[in-house]
Amino acid sequence: MGVRLVENQRAVGVSFILAGLLGGVFARSLTVAVMNYAAIQDLVVVGVAVSTFIGVVAGIVTLAVLFRNQRATGFTDSVVSELARVTWPTREETFGNTGIVIGATVFFATLLSTYDLLWAKLTGLFLYTTG
Repeated sequence: MGVRLVENQRAVGVSFILAGLLGGVFARSLTVAVMNYAAIQDLVVVGVAVSTFIGVVAGIVTLAVLFRNQRATGFTDSVVSELARVTWPTREETFGNTGIVIGATVFFATLLSTYDLLWAKLTGLFLYTTG
């Protein structure tokens, strides 16, 4: 199995570094949560908390696994290449589309609140009459 060349090395590296950081933060948070649930105090050894050490190790392991995995590298490279080919909307198009979405949201919210008010009046008229 040959080594696949990576066209977007910088983008792949940055995304893997971010994934390693997220993996480390997740592992540290999970460790703290488990320690709190089990009523175990987070020990500090040589100025570093055990949960932080576990998070750093998990981040480094995540980073190493991602860099060595050819499928992950190839997939990330393909994603970056495809995103480079996307035609992104201009600023004016984005503002115009946002205005349409906000206008439609306000219109339908008003319509639904009117229906709700009418329905409440009708049900109050027929269901809660004393006679």
